[in-house]
Amino acid sequence: MGDIGIDSRPCMPPMVPQALPLGKGNMFPSDDAHSVSVSLPTWDSVIGLSRKEDWVLEKLSCSYPRFYLNKQIRHLADAVLQRLQITDKNIGCMVFPSPKTGQGCTSLLHAESVKKQLGLELVRFLIPAELSTPEITGAHWANFSAVLFHNDLKKAAMGYWRDTGAGLSTRHASFCLENFDYLKSEAVNPELRTPAPKKIESHRQMPGYSTQMQNEEANKQVIQTFIAQLATSEQPGQSAVATRDVFLYPTGMNAIYSLSESLVSLESHAQVAAYGWLYPETVEVLRQGAWKNVLSFKYGTEKELDQLESMLLSGQRIHTLFCELPSNIKLSSPNLHRIRALADQYGFIVACDDTVAGYVNIDALPYVDVMISSLTKTFSGGSNVTGGSLVINPNSRYYGTIHAVLSNNYENIYFPLDLGTLLHNCQDIAWRVRKCNQNTLPLVNLFTEHASIAQVNYPSIDPTAHLYTRLIRKGGGYGNVLSIIFHHPSSAERFYNVLDVCKGSSFGTNFTLAIPYVQLANYWNRDKVPKYGVPQHIIRISVGMEDSEELIQTMSKALDEVVKLESTST
Repeated sequence: MGDIGIDSRPCMPPMVPQALPLGKGNMFPSDDAHSVSVSLPTWDSVIGLSRKEDWVLEKLSCSYPRFYLNKQIRHLADAVLQRLQITDKNIGCMVFPSPKTGQGCTSLLHAESVKKQLGLELVRFLIPAELSTPEITGAHWANFSAVLFHNDLKKAAMGYWRDTGAGLSTRHASFCLENFDYLKSEAVNPELRTPAPKKIESHRQMPGYSTQMQNEEANKQVIQTFIAQLATSEQPGQSAVATRDVFLYPTGMNAIYSLSESLVSLESHAQVAAYGWLYPETVEVLRQGAWKNVLSFKYGTEKELDQLESMLLSGQRIHTLFCELPSNIKLSSPNLHRIRALADQYGFIVACDDTVAGYVNIDALPYVDVMISSLTKTFSGGSNVTGGSLVINPNSRYYGTIHAVLSNNYENIYFPLDLGTLLHNCQDIAWRVRKCNQNTLPLVNLFTEHASIAQVNYPSIDPTAHLYTRLIRKGGGYGNVLSIIFHHPSSAERFYNVLDVCKGSSFGTNFTLAIPYVQLANYWNRDKVPKYGVPQHIIRISVGMEDSEELIQTMSKALDEVVKLESTST
């Protein structure tokens, strides 16, 4: 699938960067319906979201789907409660795309519900059997499962929603809601069984059905084939990645969760290693899984690889090692060559998350057994759809084992309209990546040379730069994500507050996006993370496709305000 013409490039930002009002969806053209990033234009607003303060929550038109129940989700949950005549305000509801995902939530909540003597119900909404025929096109996508729980269990339920990435998407929820009156409900509790209020006519399509849904399987194969082409190594002797080696998931975190759950099922009482500074939810997924132990190597240094090697030499075993290339926020790179050698010698699987760099920039698949990518980020770029993928290295000694267990556990819950949106967004990824790479380098130089900034994190200037460089593809680069650390926390706050670019969650968007990372991702552990090189005032910047000179001027203006602040503080 080649690049498409400029005129049909989707979700292109204006050439001049700009910040959006609090609570507005970060995306262009503006559309809050399915935005995956919400505008948090001030430092205090980021903290306010982390603390769930009303002055921020009341302004949200949307937010990152794994951390927030967007309005389409809430509307469907409200419809469920109304249908089931549940008026108790202490009862909450979450909606999932399948019985399996719903059961996963109830299984997690079960022990606590029994301990606290709180009710917990799983209700399935589905098209009546007599209408589940090929003549009723798209019927099965209207089916969903609802988990009913006491609000004392809401925190745990949100943990499942967040860490598994298995909740209904906004598009899927809208489709289910449009067809809700045609669904009956089934449950163990007879009081929660209801007939469908309406009957759909035979030989007609479901309301909300579209061509993209009809083309679901074709679109899926096109995306899989495209990712396979991108992931195939340039190195001699490496087999091409096949379409069947690419697994698609509704979110990047769901890909990580599915991989962890699949791999841990291969061996009971197995240990897993988390090497380097990983995304917090990745570590949480590993800890919540059935792994016997999660070995943590948070610094990601050669010294820690020495420690791992000593452990392995002494007879300890690990089943899988998870890492990121490069690390989200620190932008350091693991020594994949050495990790691969250790894996070959001691027989463990290497799983790597390449989301920050991506296949256009790096050729790392030969050194891992399975590569994880969040398609929500650069692959889409549009900030209006989520997705995730796993690519199995066709040359891996564990290829057959990994492929079999992923295939056996795989559930197709990626809603076709999300799939179609992703397909529309992704086609010009190579062009976008190279444009963003070019835009990023001048900003790295600008920040590196500025007296107010103590440290700039970027793969090309990190002490591990040589490890990243040896993996760059022909025409690839160092990516569009960097982080900066000011000498003074107050300077970081001033810079963020006056910076006129989109500000909020996510990265890899077609537009420039900034966030004080710890205040959002590690707020409740903010005192614990600085020792790992992640201070509370670190700012992550994802550089977009705006005009390069405009970006430089925008960043320079914000830095000038920092200089003014510091001059009055001395």
